[in-house]
Amino acid sequence: MAVSSVQHTDFLAPINKLLEGSSALLDIGCGTGITLSRLLCPIKVGVDVHRPYLEKRQHSDGFIPVHSDACGLSGIFLPKSFDSVTLIDVIEHFEKDVALSVLNQAEKLAIRNVIVFTPRGFFVQDKVDPFNLGGEIYQKHRSGWEIDEFIRLGYKVIVFEHFHHEDNTSFVRSYGEGASPIDALLAWKDCASLGGSINANA
Repeated sequence: MAVSSVQHTDFLAPINKLLEGSSALLDIGCGTGITLSRLLCPIKVGVDVHRPYLEKRQHSDGFIPVHSDACGLSGIFLPKSFDSVTLIDVIEHFEKDVALSVLNQAEKLAIRNVIVFTPRGFFVQDKVDPFNLGGEIYQKHRSGWEIDEFIRLGYKVIVFEHFHHEDNTSFVRSYGEGASPIDALLAWKDCASLGGSINANA
């Protein structure tokens, strides 16, 4: 089945399930590497456009930092350079046409799969940098994504119901207390046409 849903917030477990068997990972928009440090892969490369994030990176021995705009990845890395490519809370920061170009490049760089995690629909976010490192312009949300868009692109999807809620300071800042929660989407594409699947409740 191309779409399933869960009601918990542990999105890293299914991502790490998808990464099983991968020895080299590219994480696009890694920020300071907090999430990347929790991804299970022997070789990890993190790309970010905002250099201060990389300079203040967490667990500096855990990944190789690359300072670059995501739009130019195909000019840096050769096709099929990584087993997996991840974009975690990143794709919503691009205008839709730019995001599609980045996804296309990611799919060419990946041997096994491309994995995306993003809010469902448009999550309002502007003039905020959770790391307080001057990256507000890069943290602004510029696009929203729905299930059918990923399905048309050949991705499978897990819906994390009510993932964004009042425990998220960015959510409260944008929508106020008492606002209805917003779902999140985990989407992945099997670039090797292996037909792999994961346990959504892992």
